[in-house]
Amino acid sequence: MQITSTAVRKVREMGDKNQPEGYGLRVIVDVGGPEGFFYDLDFETQSRADDIVTVADGLTVYVDAKSHDRFKDGTIDYVETTDFAGFHFDNPNKPAGPGDASALSERIQWVLDTEINPAVAGHGGNVSLVEVQDNNVFLRFGGGCHGCSASAATLKHGIEERLRAKFPDLGEIVDATDHSTGANPYFA
Repeated sequence: MQITSTAVRKVREMGDKNQPEGYGLRVIVDVGGPEGFFYDLDFETQSRADDIVTVADGLTVYVDAKSHDRFKDGTIDYVETTDFAGFHFDNPNKPAGPGDASALSERIQWVLDTEINPAVAGHGGNVSLVEVQDNNVFLRFGGGCHGCSASAATLKHGIEERLRAKFPDLGEIVDATDHSTGANPYFA
């Protein structure tokens, strides 16, 4: 894993303002996001048991073992243009996902696994693909989404919008869940 001197300077610019002396940078790479992984940075002052600790331009960088495996050949940079300013993660290890020639069900499952489920997991929920029939998608809500009073909004304004953006030729997107049997809904 590499962190550019530009990224180190930006971390120091941010950290020197309000972090305790001896702060470092924690890099977190987890499953999810539109490219198969999502990335997070945080300030840290000490290592944890499974950390791999490196130093980049004098900045201590902490990475847990799983994140390191997912990002070991990656580079963190800080990019500033007229349209975007922020940290950029270049990861040659990111999962490729199914190609356009793959079955529609595989491609939808990939979006559920990498984008939708990491988002609803914050509420203890999950969404599974039941089937794709004649371009109609049947989904089942589980965990905190099963019986949740906000599940219709989640379907319409989150899941459906994302699936239609990726797959514009979809038919109906149907919630096949019997929400009356939800044992622990996030919103009752």
